[in-house]
Amino acid sequence: MTDDIEQTDTNAAAWRDRVTYHEDRAAQERVLAVSARSDAAYTAHRVLSERHLQLAATAELVARMPDAEPPRSSSLEQTGDLIRRSYGDVE
Repeated sequence: MTDDIEQTDTNAAAWRDRVTYHEDRAAQERVLAVSARSDAAYTAHRVLSERHLQLAATAELVARMPDAEPPRSSSLEQTGDLIRRSYGDVE
């Protein structure tokens, strides 16, 4: 039983770390949007910022779940895909 509680605490802490990460990334993308040199780049950074805020909100919900599984790193793949698609038309 103690191992289950410790694992739950560890998983919740990992999800809270994800919340912080995504909130930080959203803030970084907002800064990048302000300095963007094209409408496409501005839009890409704003979309990425919103996506990170959505991921942070989801991670916050999961962190409160008593039996949450540990997080996986699919967000990095999604972010990379959004960047590639967003900048695909920019020369």
